[in-house]
Amino acid sequence: MMKFITQHYDEVLQIIGAVVALATLIVKLTPTPKDDDVLAKMIKVLSVLSLCNPDGSFIGGADK
Repeated sequence: MMKFITQHYDEVLQIIGAVVALATLIVKLTPTPKDDDVLAKMIKVLSVLSLCNPDGSFIGGADK
């Protein structure tokens, strides 16, 4: 598994970015606060892994 990730890290990061973008879109479209908490936890985990800034933007400004 680690060999695959190291060989395809750019695709893995693209998938993670797409998941966060889709989750953000869903959160913005729904009125319930429960999904906001789930997204906040996802962003916190990515922030700890240094893939995402605490404000939800990606490291290196890839989301701009």
